[in-house]
Amino acid sequence: MATRTRKQTPSSTPAAAKKTTTKRTTPARKTTPRKPAPRLSLVKQPPALPARGRPWMTDTQGFAVLASRIAGINTPRIRDWRDHRDGTATRPLRDGSHLHYNTHTRTLTWQAVCPMGAIHEYVLDSPSTAAAARVHADRCNLPHTDLTRIPALTADELADLGLLHTPTWARNDLLGEPDTESIPVPLPAPTPRALGDQLTRSTVSAADTQPLNRDDIDAGLAARNEQPKEHPQP
Repeated sequence: MATRTRKQTPSSTPAAAKKTTTKRTTPARKTTPRKPAPRLSLVKQPPALPARGRPWMTDTQGFAVLASRIAGINTPRIRDWRDHRDGTATRPLRDGSHLHYNTHTRTLTWQAVCPMGAIHEYVLDSPSTAAAARVHADRCNLPHTDLTRIPALTADELADLGLLHTPTWARNDLLGEPDTESIPVPLPAPTPRALGDQLTRSTVSAADTQPLNRDDIDAGLAARNEQPKEHPQP
């Protein structure tokens, strides 16, 4: 009897029977940066304007420094001159006064307050004019108030200040009273209080204190029926 042999297939081999283990690698996920959430605002921000470069020194500031130097005033800090962008520049001084320069007229002006409270303005072109302007401003004692533009005080305002001087008569009121009249009252004669008051208020003139001659003395004694007496002997 014929025997049958089973062919061994590769899958039935012991090596193939072994399970092969393979490592599973997962691909890396691509992460995208999250965009920030938009800010909600009712007012839209205006676009940023381009910054304009500022020069270190303008022409007006340079001319002002030179003009003040010619007048004998040293202003070393050029940036202290404020350029008004209209051809003029101003700089304060330590004493409270101001220097003003105008490029159109090429003039340097000094403005100061005098002791009377008014603003004096002088054009400076040399050290002598600068010194004279300072002396004139310091010695000013002229009232600068324009009284023609100030209205006068009313009668009620004068009465409130105690400066109202009205006449002593008044018109008749509703009751029909007569007008009042001013009656001058004589002042009493001053009485001498002491010998000093009598001497200071005496009406004797210099002629009354002159020495009398012999005839005047005899006439005075005869009028009073008196006889001259000899000086008593010791």
